[in-house]
Amino acid sequence: MIRPFTPRVERQFIGKYRPKVDGKEKASGKALYADDLSLKSRFPGLLYAKVYRSPLPHARIRSLDLSAARAYPGVVDILSYADPDVAALKRTNAGWTDGVDTVSYRKMMWGTFRDRLVLGDTAHWVGDEVGAAVVAESEFAAEEALRLIKVDWEVYPFVLDPYEAMKPGAPVIHPEITRDNIFPPDPFGGEEVFVDKGDVEAALAASEVTIECRSVYHNATQGSLDNWCCVVDWKPEELTVWSNSYAVDQTRMHVSQMLDLPLHRVRAISSYVGGQFGRGDTGDQPFFLFTALLSKRTGRPVKFRHTRRESFHDSRQPAVYTARVGAKRDGGIVAMHFTSVGNAGAYADHTMFALKYAPKEITEVALAHVPNVRFETRGVYTNKLPACMMRGVGNSQFNIIFGQVVDLLAERLGMDPVELAIRNFGHEWESLPDPSLARVLKEGAERIGWAEKRHKPGAGPLLAGTRRRGVGFSFHPAWHAEWQETRRGKVQVSITLNPDCTVLLNAPSVETGNGSNTCNVLGCAEALRFLGVGFEDIRWGSTVDTAIGLKDCVQTDSAVSYLQSEVMAVAAVELKEKLLEIVAPALGAAASELDIAGGEAFVKAEPSRRASVRELLLQGDLAPILVLKSRAPLATRTGVPFFANFAEVEVDEETGKVEALKLVVLNDCGTVMYASGAEAQQIGGQVIGLGETLTEEIVYDRATGVPLNFNWIDYRIPTMADMPEVEPVLLEVWKGAGEYGACGIGEGTVTCTPRAILNAVYNAIGARVDEIPATPEKILSALAAKASAARAAAAGATATAGAAGAAATAARAGAAGSEVAP
Repeated sequence: MIRPFTPRVERQFIGKYRPKVDGKEKASGKALYADDLSLKSRFPGLLYAKVYRSPLPHARIRSLDLSAARAYPGVVDILSYADPDVAALKRTNAGWTDGVDTVSYRKMMWGTFRDRLVLGDTAHWVGDEVGAAVVAESEFAAEEALRLIKVDWEVYPFVLDPYEAMKPGAPVIHPEITRDNIFPPDPFGGEEVFVDKGDVEAALAASEVTIECRSVYHNATQGSLDNWCCVVDWKPEELTVWSNSYAVDQTRMHVSQMLDLPLHRVRAISSYVGGQFGRGDTGDQPFFLFTALLSKRTGRPVKFRHTRRESFHDSRQPAVYTARVGAKRDGGIVAMHFTSVGNAGAYADHTMFALKYAPKEITEVALAHVPNVRFETRGVYTNKLPACMMRGVGNSQFNIIFGQVVDLLAERLGMDPVELAIRNFGHEWESLPDPSLARVLKEGAERIGWAEKRHKPGAGPLLAGTRRRGVGFSFHPAWHAEWQETRRGKVQVSITLNPDCTVLLNAPSVETGNGSNTCNVLGCAEALRFLGVGFEDIRWGSTVDTAIGLKDCVQTDSAVSYLQSEVMAVAAVELKEKLLEIVAPALGAAASELDIAGGEAFVKAEPSRRASVRELLLQGDLAPILVLKSRAPLATRTGVPFFANFAEVEVDEETGKVEALKLVVLNDCGTVMYASGAEAQQIGGQVIGLGETLTEEIVYDRATGVPLNFNWIDYRIPTMADMPEVEPVLLEVWKGAGEYGACGIGEGTVTCTPRAILNAVYNAIGARVDEIPATPEKILSALAAKASAARAAAAGATATAGAAGAAATAARAGAAGSEVAP
């Protein structure tokens, strides 16, 4: 039974269960998404763009014959790589920023890897946007024209596996970046060894217990149902782009810098986004640019939209991880050494964020009390689709090895892994045991029935003749707290108080379905509770438009749920000060002698002298009161809380099928801003976590390099029928800086699910599967290996016993002989 959340501090609006602020708008179909904003009825003369996609994994265009395509009825123009306005575009990438901040071309996050050309002449994966873009009166005409383009290809060898790509003589994918496909040093992570604390080798050599293990994370895709879409209208005075980018200021910056337009001549607009799950973090997409050039050429608005197949555009960054860990016999971990090899696919984008940036943060917020730690990694180009951002980036990948280490080491030491984790892990500003981690793990153990259900691996009762059950867990440090968001720079919010005490809230942030807009309205209501303002008295704008002028706060790191509310708390203080100055004459007292509560201003020394703020404002000049605040996130280092997933599974040893029976998802939030939304994030995140663990995987034809399952039938996302019981648990143990001291949870809810399930599988059947997805084939293979090892051990034991028996017989015979010897 799900127990409702109980807040640490009771507040009027924050931390409550209630419908979303936009619930009626969405349920009634009135919420406007990119497809709604880009209807032809809104844009007279609208044209449709389509881009040519490579059928080959690695090849260069020698020449294009566009004559038949140009002649197709309805085709208006074709843009090609040889056109001067295309050839003049700078080299770029799709990872200028991870969405946290807005950056220029010169300051792009991964400037080392400018590996993309807009409509370039070289294809690096099957599906790469190369050569030409067609614009026509209809999508059908544009698609048919693409089929008529004749390409003379120079075909190159290709490589799909990162280990093969690193071998001498392997096809070189981006010679302008690297000659061996291994990424060069980057400005954020530096060299391959990017964390090196203490003396790992000496500590491992001196350890009383050591383990080594390996885990593999595959390439899943985001599965966003709201495909990339934009409309660009380039008029002489202004270029306007409507899109479902959730980083509106960054879209404007990208278009401005790539097309050499001043910012005041570029306008970007976004409304609702139907889920993006990290897809929008690679928002600096070439299609914005060729769509803009086509609009400029034709003098008409142009729409570009991915098809469902084309939405398989990038994926989670897959990697192979290994670990060596040393500990004392009492369970104290003394050394941890992690290595990874990441398959970047065709373009770098945010690969190194996953491989370096996220694990580097984990060192100080989880591994601070381990004296010797080393991380090293290699990012490698291959000819697969680009591996980039997805919800839980880097953290999900690392957790699959981290959670394995804890489970395996605990088994080797004969300890409960819950106790091993509590003993060793926490952030550097907290002594051990970390209160947040201890509460999260003990609560999770109680909720899943850890003490009753956990047993020796593979030793549980056999159910229905072939099935066994097991439990497992994994945990992780949360992200992000406010101090980890300082890269954003100033967060901007404006509050306009009307004379009737209704409120216009401008907290620009594109709503992606996670409820952060509701958090903002709740935060505004909480900050203005002295006015008696209710939730329904606040109007929040669903459209983010750079023409308004405030910088948007992008929905990444799950931080919008509290960052803008922290600024509202500061803005409310200033608003109150302005109000006191306005009402002071009416009450015949100085502003410093007054206060406001419950919508009434009163003299503090004589509370009976009071008046309604609303009535006083309506009797005045009727000018709205505007407060605009810009505030940088607080840099006070408070560490972070922890979260965990506990899983119970049932494994059929005859078929290899794994069924998740229950998932308990626990998050220490610092402060829960919106209980309904937070629990929805916890539950919804398990669709991604479960899918990646058991069914989701992009499959390639290794002979041709062609991806085989870019569709929602063969790429198997869990349905409601596949989902187990999910119990969300919200906690408030840790507290960060600021009024609320909250921490994001949305990204982390997916992170621990794969390893929790894999550890539960091991507990059930006594055979480890450490590569996802854990398909029936892998389960059966692990069981076969376990049986083979058991037979070999039994044979060895028999042989040893036989040898020992023979030796004993010989010894007895020798002894008897010595007794009768002369």
